[in-house]
Amino acid sequence: SFEKANHAPTVKLKHAHTLKAKPGSTVQLSGDAKDPDGNGVMYKWWQYFEVDTYEGKVTVKAPDRSKASMEIPSDAKKGDAIHIILEVTDSGSPKLTRYQRVIITVE
Repeated sequence: SFEKANHAPTVKLKHAHTLKAKPGSTVQLSGDAKDPDGNGVMYKWWQYFEVDTYEGKVTVKAPDRSKASMEIPSDAKKGDAIHIILEVTDSGSPKLTRYQRVIITVE
């Protein structure tokens, strides 16, 4: 039944879906998730480098927390786009996942 089924968490960013940043600057990332069934949730921030126009990889600090950060690489060029995904998975059965994307454009 609907009442006994697991439901996916809701995920919201606490900032805009598109951000601008300069090379060498730190970008603060923040999201919030709630599970309608009261299950625990796990956060995971990661780079979706397959769609980036920035050709390198970035490191997200505290990728398993609701608040994370990343530094814009010094070799990033004006107009480069870095896509960061917030992935949230609940602890229900089966585990369900929702996503939000942040696109950071280099100034």
